[in-house]
Parts: sequence; structure tokens; C-alpha cells
Amino acid sequence: MTFREILYAMLRRWYIPIVALACAALATAALASDGGTYSTKTVVTFVRPATTGLSPSNGNTDPSVIAFAGAVVQEINNGRPPARYSTSDAPFYGAGVREGVLVELANSGSQWVSTFSRSDVELRIVGRSAEWVQSQQQDLVERVLAIADAKQAVLAIPSEDRISAIVDPLTMRIEYVSPSRRGQAAAAAAMLTVALIVSAWGSVMLDRRLSRHRPAPRTRVKFSSGRILEGTPS
Repeated sequence: MTFREILYAMLRRWYIPIVALACAALATAALASDGGTYSTKTVVTFVRPATTGLSPSNGNTDPSVIAFAGAVVQEINNGRPPARYSTSDAPFYGAGVREGVLVELANSGSQWVSTFSRSDVELRIVGRSAEWVQSQQQDLVERVLAIADAKQAVLAIPSEDRISAIVDPLTMRIEYVSPSRRGQAAAAAAMLTVALIVSAWGSVMLDRRLSRHRPAPRTRVKFSSGRILEGTPS
């Protein structure tokens, strides 16, 4: 089917493009009025006893400390593995989440292969308001610290020999994420393209169906008005 035939079908079934464009406009307006979101990725690092986060051998890459951090994450998630994405640095809101929490151990691998090389517990929080995100951030940090202390208290480990948890102060910041003008224009163009494609497909399909069920035109037979008399030679 040529472009001209598709265009003629859209003109004949003009109501389909109008409905498709109207739906796309309503969806675009709803998404645009939805506004931005607040996001943070707070990092809690587990280190060896009597060390700091800046110490060169603080145990941040020690397999035993990493395993302990993983046990804390597993208890917070009730034994369920956290969601994985194609890249470890993918933002939580990039998956379409507008309000939620994700607790995971820092993973330098991918969606298919996990590589845990640091004892960093990442608290990814996305919410509609900065107050809600801050409240969830505070609760999760306190929960991580409490679980870490409880696990070592059960084993009767002295306080000076316990693995320490350090909250990175630079990761406590809460950011407001909103689409740029260019991003909004690109989204509107994408919605318009989708509406045109859907309307073209719907117009062609409906036009074909109606043409298939349309009755064939009747052929008129013309009779001569002259009469042939009996016995008259032709």
C-alpha cells in the first residue's frame, strides 16, 4: 500500500485520526501535569572495627564485611532479592517508579551477572514530596544501623570489635527531578508519532473491512426498443 492510499484512507475515515490525536493530547497533558519527583540514593558503608570511611584499609572490599552487609540487606528485604536493572547506575525513577523504596548491596555487575565488590548498602528512595522521602530515608538508615547492631549483639561481639556502619553525608541530599523543555518536546513529538501511526493503521483496517462488505454495483442491461416482426428477414 502506498503513502497516498494510506492518506486517502485516513481522509475517508477522518474520525479515527481525530480520536487518536485527542487521546494522545489527553495523555500528554496528564503526564505533563504530573510534575517531577524527589529522589535520593543514600549510601551506608560497613567498615572494619576502629577504622573510618577514609582509611585506606577500612575493609570496604573485604569479602567478610561485604557478606555482612549483604545479610543486613537481605533482612531488610525479608529475604527477597531486589529488582535488577541493565546497569548498576540506573536511577530508580528511570524505571517509572514515582513512589517507592529499593534497598540493595552495591552491585558493579549488570542485570544478568551480579558483582559485589564493596560493602555499600544503597538506599534508593523516590517520592512525591521531599518530606516523605526524608522520612523514609531516616527510617531506613536507623533500621540498617539497628539490624547491624542486633546481628553482632546476638553473637556477643564486644562493641570495640564490631563492624561499623558509616553514613555518607554527601548522599543524604534529596534532589528534585523534572523533565527539561527539550525532554517535554521530545515526549510530545513521540506521542504525536504514535497517534499518527495508530490512526493510519486503524483507518486502513477499517477501510478494508468496509470495502470488503460493500455490495457490488449492479450491471444494467439495455434492451433495444425496436421490435423484430415475425417473418421479417433479419
